[in-house]
Amino acid sequence: MLLTAVTNEVHPDISPEGLPKIFGRATKAGIDLFELRVVEGKRFPMFDPEAWDRLKAQSKAFGITYTAVSPGLFKAPLNSELMALHADHLLPMSLDLAEKMDVATLILFGPTRVANPAADEFQQVVNLIGNAVDKAVARGFTVQLENLPGSWADTSDACLALRQAVDRPQFGYVWDTGNLYEAEQEHFRAGYEKLKPYIRNVHLKDGGFVNGKMVWMRYGEGVTDVKGQVEALIADDYQGTLVLEAACQPHELEDFPSSIATLKDILAQNGR
Repeated sequence: MLLTAVTNEVHPDISPEGLPKIFGRATKAGIDLFELRVVEGKRFPMFDPEAWDRLKAQSKAFGITYTAVSPGLFKAPLNSELMALHADHLLPMSLDLAEKMDVATLILFGPTRVANPAADEFQQVVNLIGNAVDKAVARGFTVQLENLPGSWADTSDACLALRQAVDRPQFGYVWDTGNLYEAEQEHFRAGYEKLKPYIRNVHLKDGGFVNGKMVWMRYGEGVTDVKGQVEALIADDYQGTLVLEAACQPHELEDFPSSIATLKDILAQNGR
């Protein structure tokens, strides 16, 4: 598996001086793959022009390769004005800037699920995502669905239903175990077995409920069974990206080194 970092998860500094700290810390830990999400406090692709220039320069300086972009596409109610902007503007802009960064994978989400959805809303979601996948694939991209609580892709069963209904070979799944636990509050194993054929990317984070709210923690401090997840991937010879979502709440300086040390210990115990 390919250890991968996220631009906003490695170091809490979101100032213009933050990128060298982020890339320096990751490369020192042996990680030069990144998923492109938030830079200097703003989500891809809505960066300030100066931040965009700094990103390109620092990426080149540190030898960073990007595995995917995550613009937060479709994180809105299906019939909202925002959704039309996502489909008509955020999608093509994301593809344009991803191409400039030589990235060929786009991550999207299921739209927010309203309390009383219309009878045909699931099919509308399928059509929306299917159209987006087709547009991206026509430009040489693959697309990945990330699960998120409160969306049409929240639980393992919901993700499976949506992936199978969209049914494109270039449409894979991001196994975000922390988000699944927040939605299901169940051990990962049953959902993993269902979704395993479609997993192309893994977001690894740990956490647990505190006063009724999911709180992200350093690896090994939560209840999502990070060790079991990594060992399951190793047992199945998973060859995709393992993305370290190491930032806690609040994001502290030692979050990333603490979690990477725990992960590397798990890998070493399993001969990796």
